[in-house]
Amino acid sequence: MDESYYRYTRGWFGKWAWFYNFIALPLIGIRNKVAEMIDEEYKDKIKILDVYTGTGTQAFAFAKRGYEVVGIDLSEEMLRVAKKKNKYENVRFVVADATKMPFENDYFEYACISFGLHEMPHEVRDHVLDEMKRVSRKIIVVDYHIPKNRLHRWLHVSFTSLYESKYYRDFAKRNLEELLREHGFRIVKEAYGLMDFVKIFVCERKSLGREE
Repeated sequence: MDESYYRYTRGWFGKWAWFYNFIALPLIGIRNKVAEMIDEEYKDKIKILDVYTGTGTQAFAFAKRGYEVVGIDLSEEMLRVAKKKNKYENVRFVVADATKMPFENDYFEYACISFGLHEMPHEVRDHVLDEMKRVSRKIIVVDYHIPKNRLHRWLHVSFTSLYESKYYRDFAKRNLEELLREHGFRIVKEAYGLMDFVKIFVCERKSLGREE
């Protein structure tokens, strides 16, 4: 596993944890939109894992709708902020590595990762998706929508690279929909946010094993 990724994650997010809430303010509407895409047929029984939870904004969007939520992150500083903000009894936060999750198979109905995959090298991204598949029946992925038009793509990547990590350009080169299918997921719902700057996928497993 890429040790520089772990150093970056703990270092950068530890340093900016206190300021992250302000950075993420424009995403509040997307957090609520993601929570609204949960199938509420069995609302009282739904357990949700929020991967890369940061300061907990997405976890709180799930929690206020009555779901049982666990948020995990590598950064203790980010989780410290999340715990201070927490006013819900149905959400808790755990320091954990998303490539080796401390949960049993199928423990959750949903596992969500929002704006996390583009922060990871490809090897870590693969492990995280496989672990999300192992511990949950469905997953939700929220991240940048990379345009197919060459000019729009260049503008998007050039602008976003100004403030994102060194892993973003690798993420932008890959097709997220194809990556999800490679890991054995079937996309059942799609939506956009911030016009079409962000894409939301709700997926279910095709099978228990990863498809090659």
